[in-house]
Amino acid sequence: MRRACSRCIQRVTRSLKLRKLPKRFVTKLSINQMLVVSHMLLVLILISGFSYTRYQSEWNRHIEYSASLAKLTLAPHISFISTSVAGLNYANLTMPATKDLFGAIDDLEFLDITGQSDYSSQTIHVSYFKRLEYLWRADVSQEELKELENKLSQLKDQIEATAPENVIRHKKLQFIQNRVKREYDAVTESIFASENIYIPWQKSPVNSESYYLDEELCTLNIVLPLRNKNGGEVWAVFDASDLTDLQHSLLEEIIAEAIVALAISLVLIGWVSHWIVSPLKSLANHMRSDNTSENLNTLRELERSDEIGQLARAYQGLLTKLDHQLNILRTRSDTDPLTGLGSRYKYSRTAIPFLKRHLANGQYVGLIICDVDNFKAFNDIYGHTEGDNALSLVGSKMSEIARDSDLAFRYGGEEFVLLCARPEMNQLISFTQRLRTEIEGLNVIHAGNQPYGALTISVGGSAASLKDINEHFVTHQELQESMFNVADKALYVGKQNGRNQVTWSGCKQDHIKESA
Repeated sequence: MRRACSRCIQRVTRSLKLRKLPKRFVTKLSINQMLVVSHMLLVLILISGFSYTRYQSEWNRHIEYSASLAKLTLAPHISFISTSVAGLNYANLTMPATKDLFGAIDDLEFLDITGQSDYSSQTIHVSYFKRLEYLWRADVSQEELKELENKLSQLKDQIEATAPENVIRHKKLQFIQNRVKREYDAVTESIFASENIYIPWQKSPVNSESYYLDEELCTLNIVLPLRNKNGGEVWAVFDASDLTDLQHSLLEEIIAEAIVALAISLVLIGWVSHWIVSPLKSLANHMRSDNTSENLNTLRELERSDEIGQLARAYQGLLTKLDHQLNILRTRSDTDPLTGLGSRYKYSRTAIPFLKRHLANGQYVGLIICDVDNFKAFNDIYGHTEGDNALSLVGSKMSEIARDSDLAFRYGGEEFVLLCARPEMNQLISFTQRLRTEIEGLNVIHAGNQPYGALTISVGGSAASLKDINEHFVTHQELQESMFNVADKALYVGKQNGRNQVTWSGCKQDHIKESA
């Protein structure tokens, strides 16, 4: 009994000692160190959490986008494959034209077709290996090969037994013999392929969206169902090396942003901690001094609630800044955080639908690229903070004069892109001229932009109408890319001709120029 009690006492003593360890560690730290350590841990947790969340979101979005493209690539062939599987038509599935059809699919590495005929219980299994240019039946057996050998032997005997005068029967038997011989050769080749070709990929369970990324082999696996009555599926393996490169770039970008945020956070936390601890140190010195009554006013000044409140609000401002920066790192969304305009990502997603919608309504669509003149010199002279303020003013002015139906984007740096639709071409030209003059009218001093002495922009525009689609037989995506390139060249022409001017190209007008 005594031994049991002593053991219990020892256990309780050990647990109490373990609980005291964190307290001893904390009491050895100064208030300044405690503030720095505690808030750095908080920032580390926030940055890690937000960085991980953003990485997962961006990475999954890119995988879903690649899977959607792969499905769209396979979709036109599903009907042909389903019909062939339904009718047990091996000839369609293994003919050279089908191999060429599969070979034309971009980034396809391997294709596996399995299904069941709608008219029998027989299953079909056909495989295609693009790297080796092999298309073969994966469901053949030695028994099927022996049956074909027996058929060939029987046909040979029948041909030899047929009298030479019976020409019609002789030709029929030879035709059947050639057909069976082709089947025999195809089965022989399929057996050879099944036994000798090594398939490095294995079909794995896919998610509800019917795709699976194999990061080890850098492949994207897509599984699509067939449309025949008894069912089946197509398993396609696509090369995903581009996704792997994108993953590395995404990781490097997020890590770099996290390091910058951490460095900024460390500087700001140290500064705030210093200003929080300084009044406490002054109070401690005052309390240790002999002449406390002479320094009473100072003591009262330190103890005033508004001063402590200012320190508290300064720290709150620090957290607000940190939270703002973390939100920027976490979300590279549709809105540019500096100007409030659409981002480059939003442009890539909305440009083509904008063209389709307004061209179908018979309007002229203008793709306008604006570039702030000599912006590098502006940053060098006035600093990046003033440069950001100038870009914000430019973005606000664009939002102000643009219509509700127009789309404005900050494409990158000091470059902006606008998508506008107007009933008349002259309205587009007037809009860009007004845009240029309104920006110059902001009267933002820019000594590095001579001879103007103020902040100006150069504008390059490209216009298109529904006639461009009909006459040139181009897709909306091709038209959008062409318009961007033409507008970019027009912008370059305006830069070469002295800046602060509008240069248009397209819509039956080879070159329309408005100088400052």
